[in-house]
Amino acid sequence: MTIWKLAISAITCGILLNLSAPPAVAQDRNGPRVELAHALFLSEVRGGVLYHDTMGRENGIDINAEILSRFAALEFTTPFLDTRAMLRPHLGVNLNTAGSTSMAYFGYSLTVDLNTWLFVEGSFGGMFHNGNTGVNKPNTLSLGCSLLFREAASLGVRFSESVNLSAMIEHSSNAGGCTGNNGMTNVGMRLGYLF
Repeated sequence: MTIWKLAISAITCGILLNLSAPPAVAQDRNGPRVELAHALFLSEVRGGVLYHDTMGRENGIDINAEILSRFAALEFTTPFLDTRAMLRPHLGVNLNTAGSTSMAYFGYSLTVDLNTWLFVEGSFGGMFHNGNTGVNKPNTLSLGCSLLFREAASLGVRFSESVNLSAMIEHSSNAGGCTGNNGMTNVGMRLGYLF
């Protein structure tokens, strides 16, 4: 299965799950602004550019796209900062521009406001990729498995209630569960729009 088919399948499944789901318990910050986004249970969309494989074993940049959902989301106040936090499911893709490893990923993201304009975020989940699962193949990562763990951290700035910009680092690995475990780390910037 190509990464395109995998990405389209993952996003389609997410939209179908959102359309068939009951209303989310969580309330996102802006209320009903965009009818279609709310009908699809969308909370936020993001897009950006990532530097692929910071260790330089593969080439190119990654084009990133991600959706965060209202479905199965939770909004709460942090006890230590007394600011808002949101735990939201996400689906995303990284498409490599040089033919190196691309991925489709899923999981949960915890976004914590530090104040009205600055936030931090941590994400954890899994990813499927189209890269090398074997060992000793030149100029490619040896990822061992097709399904890997994925974690990410971001620091972001809000320009308005809806628009934000964040710096992100993400790492994917099989945690030693398969032969070959180079892991893959990407860094970059993403623009987000909150509905």
